[in-house]
Amino acid sequence: MRFLPLLCLTSVLVAAPGDTPAEVTARKLHQALADSVITIRATVTITVTPGDQPAQTQDRTFEQLGTVVSSDGRVLLAASSIDPAAMMNGRTVNTQAGPVKLSAVSEVKEAFIILADGTEIPAKVILKDRDLNLALIAPITPAAEKFVCIDTAVSETVVPVDEVIVLGRMDKSFDRCAKVEVDSVAAVLAKPRSFISIHIPVTGCPVFSINGKFVGMTSGKQTTGDDGDSEGMVPVVIPAETLQKFLTPSAAKPAPAPSK
Repeated sequence: MRFLPLLCLTSVLVAAPGDTPAEVTARKLHQALADSVITIRATVTITVTPGDQPAQTQDRTFEQLGTVVSSDGRVLLAASSIDPAAMMNGRTVNTQAGPVKLSAVSEVKEAFIILADGTEIPAKVILKDRDLNLALIAPITPAAEKFVCIDTAVSETVVPVDEVIVLGRMDKSFDRCAKVEVDSVAAVLAKPRSFISIHIPVTGCPVFSINGKFVGMTSGKQTTGDDGDSEGMVPVVIPAETLQKFLTPSAAKPAPAPSK
């Protein structure tokens, strides 16, 4: 498998003589759509209740990636990336008093869309589907400028061994530099729900075919053991068709007004 080197937005992107078709497309996508991948910083209140014991509450702040899907700044991301309680809820843990089942819930207390230039825009969750592991965040007030966004309607399907391009972004320690990688499809699952398997373990990033068409967004599928407890998240790509259906209800739904 070949990976392109990490490319910052300040790089001069020109096709090299030995570039493969996928690498040519990757350079073009990086140059045109790098800013469609943004950082979401969220402060989340997590409440965990172990069995019949008193609830324990704490706030956590973290950063996750998302994909801008409209010019007014709506951002698609994995629901699990802003809902850490999803992995804990229903899980059984061993204590001195014996096995205890956890009840856990998360609530986004505060969220910001962080643009490539560092601009922070207050935002709010407007749509979430835990089963699909998808969430949609929008600016609380209309932004002054249009966002760089992905056209999710111009899509294409892929099959195993097809090459795909994944746009992404580094974390804060690397100045949130935009990056691009070329990967290949390992598997395509049809049942019980459609998923695409690639090798890049990140969520919230757009995936494209070598023709430059949208394939889907990286996310995660929760796995469970024989006892029904969650065992973790397996990286997957949610296909464009599923994302389009999820986004349809939000098309006529305005961004939320500021809380009073």
